[in-house]
Amino acid sequence: TVDLPKKQWYQRRVRETDKAATAAGLVGIVSSAPWMVGFTSSGVVAGSGAAVAQSAIGNVVAGSLFATLQSLGATTLMGTPAGLAAGGVLLTGVAVRYGVNQYWK
Repeated sequence: TVDLPKKQWYQRRVRETDKAATAAGLVGIVSSAPWMVGFTSSGVVAGSGAAVAQSAIGNVVAGSLFATLQSLGATTLMGTPAGLAAGGVLLTGVAVRYGVNQYWK
Protein backbone atom coordinates (compact mmCIF):
# COMPACT_ATOMS: atom_id res chain seq x y z
CA THR A 1 0.00 0.00 0.00
CA VAL A 2 0.98 3.63 -0.46
CA ASP A 3 0.95 6.10 2.41
CA LEU A 4 -1.43 9.05 2.13
CA PRO A 5 1.10 11.82 1.35
CA LYS A 6 2.52 9.82 -1.58
CA LYS A 7 -0.98 9.08 -2.81
CA GLN A 8 -1.87 12.78 -2.72
CA TRP A 9 1.37 13.64 -4.55
CA TYR A 10 0.52 11.23 -7.38
CA GLN A 11 -3.05 12.48 -7.62
CA ARG A 12 -1.82 16.08 -7.84
CA ARG A 13 0.67 15.17 -10.62
CA VAL A 14 -2.06 13.39 -12.55
CA ARG A 15 -4.37 16.41 -12.32
CA GLU A 16 -1.59 18.69 -13.61
CA THR A 17 -0.75 16.30 -16.46
CA ASP A 18 -4.40 15.92 -17.33
CA LYS A 19 -4.85 19.69 -17.58
CA ALA A 20 -1.83 20.04 -19.88
CA ALA A 21 -2.95 17.12 -22.06
CA THR A 22 -6.46 18.51 -22.27
CA ALA A 23 -5.18 21.93 -23.34
CA ALA A 24 -2.91 20.42 -26.00
CA GLY A 25 -5.70 18.20 -27.25
CA LEU A 26 -8.17 21.05 -27.51
CA VAL A 27 -5.68 23.20 -29.42
CA GLY A 28 -5.05 20.32 -31.80
CA ILE A 29 -8.70 19.54 -32.38
CA VAL A 30 -9.76 23.17 -32.84
CA SER A 31 -6.87 23.97 -35.16
CA SER A 32 -7.60 20.86 -37.24
CA ALA A 33 -11.31 21.64 -37.62
CA PRO A 34 -10.94 23.59 -40.90
CA TRP A 35 -8.84 20.78 -42.37
CA MET A 36 -11.38 18.15 -41.29
CA VAL A 37 -14.19 19.86 -43.22
CA GLY A 38 -12.12 20.35 -46.37
CA PHE A 39 -10.05 23.54 -46.06
CA THR A 40 -6.42 22.61 -46.86
CA SER A 41 -3.16 24.25 -47.88
CA SER A 42 -3.87 23.26 -51.50
CA GLY A 43 -7.39 24.70 -51.48
CA VAL A 44 -10.86 23.30 -50.90
CA VAL A 45 -11.08 19.50 -51.17
CA ALA A 46 -13.52 18.31 -53.85
CA GLY A 47 -16.60 16.65 -52.38
CA SER A 48 -16.01 17.96 -48.87
CA GLY A 49 -18.31 20.05 -46.74
CA ALA A 50 -16.22 23.08 -47.66
CA ALA A 51 -16.79 22.36 -51.36
CA VAL A 52 -20.54 22.14 -50.83
CA ALA A 53 -20.50 25.45 -48.96
CA GLN A 54 -18.39 27.09 -51.66
CA SER A 55 -20.75 25.95 -54.41
CA ALA A 56 -23.69 27.38 -52.44
CA ILE A 57 -21.90 30.70 -51.83
CA GLY A 58 -20.59 31.24 -55.35
CA ASN A 59 -18.11 34.12 -55.28
CA VAL A 60 -16.34 34.15 -51.93
CA VAL A 61 -15.89 37.62 -50.45
CA ALA A 62 -12.55 38.41 -48.83
CA GLY A 63 -12.85 38.53 -45.06
CA SER A 64 -15.95 36.30 -44.99
CA LEU A 65 -16.24 33.30 -42.70
CA PHE A 66 -15.51 30.98 -45.62
CA ALA A 67 -12.38 32.96 -46.58
CA THR A 68 -11.21 32.98 -42.97
CA LEU A 69 -11.66 29.22 -42.62
CA GLN A 70 -9.75 28.65 -45.87
CA SER A 71 -6.95 30.86 -44.59
CA LEU A 72 -6.81 28.91 -41.32
CA GLY A 73 -6.87 25.58 -43.16
CA ALA A 74 -4.05 26.70 -45.42
CA THR A 75 -1.78 28.23 -42.79
CA THR A 76 -2.35 26.56 -39.42
CA LEU A 77 0.72 24.85 -38.03
CA MET A 78 -1.26 22.28 -36.09
CA GLY A 79 -3.65 21.16 -38.84
CA THR A 80 -3.93 17.67 -40.30
CA PRO A 81 -2.02 14.84 -38.63
CA ALA A 82 -0.30 17.01 -36.01
CA GLY A 83 -3.60 18.43 -34.81
CA LEU A 84 -5.25 15.06 -34.70
CA ALA A 85 -2.26 13.67 -32.79
CA ALA A 86 -2.63 16.46 -30.26
CA GLY A 87 -6.29 15.47 -29.99
CA GLY A 88 -5.03 11.99 -29.17
CA VAL A 89 -3.04 13.50 -26.32
CA LEU A 90 -6.34 14.70 -24.91
CA LEU A 91 -7.76 11.19 -24.94
CA THR A 92 -4.57 9.76 -23.47
CA GLY A 93 -4.58 12.31 -20.66
CA VAL A 94 -8.17 11.50 -19.80
CA ALA A 95 -7.48 7.75 -19.91
CA VAL A 96 -4.42 8.09 -17.66
CA ARG A 97 -6.34 10.14 -15.15
CA TYR A 98 -9.18 7.64 -15.10
CA GLY A 99 -6.78 4.72 -14.65
CA VAL A 100 -4.87 6.37 -11.80
CA ASN A 101 -8.08 7.41 -10.09
CA GLN A 102 -9.31 3.82 -10.28
CA TYR A 103 -6.01 2.58 -8.82
CA TRP A 104 -6.09 4.99 -5.88
CA LYS A 105 -9.71 4.36 -4.86
